[in-house]
Amino acid sequence: MVSRRKASAVLTLILAAVLLSACTGAPLGGAPTHQAFEERVSGTWVEKSGAATATLVLSESGKFEARNFPAVLVCNKSPGGPELQACLSNPGASSISVDGTWSVLDDEQGMLELDSDGQLFSVAYRDFDSFSAKSFSLGFYSGTTDKPEPDFVFARR
Repeated sequence: MVSRRKASAVLTLILAAVLLSACTGAPLGGAPTHQAFEERVSGTWVEKSGAATATLVLSESGKFEARNFPAVLVCNKSPGGPELQACLSNPGASSISVDGTWSVLDDEQGMLELDSDGQLFSVAYRDFDSFSAKSFSLGFYSGTTDKPEPDFVFARR
């Protein structure tokens, strides 16, 4: 017969394992979700605000197309520094459209770099949609990343 103390200890260990698994985003016995980040970013992403007209298409070949992308995320980032042609040709625009390449900067942290015209276009950060970390959005910051939420969030369409 198992003593009540042993049963309580086993139950506590099981509960701790389940909570730890939920916190790391890994199902029990499974791989953490960050290992599949690069494989899961390909597709069409749409900005989640009311208008939802901005789209970001990430192809499996490492190319991207950004349409009606928020200019605040891209233009006038470094005073006197190089500026994307899309920003120069349409100063003061609220959105721009460009093509380029994408690559994963940090698979574990979920950072995605977008480049256009040989210049950094923007950086996206994985933004988990729920505590269970089964799905995520792509978050973009217009300034500092020291905020609880990104300024723009793109969800998979």
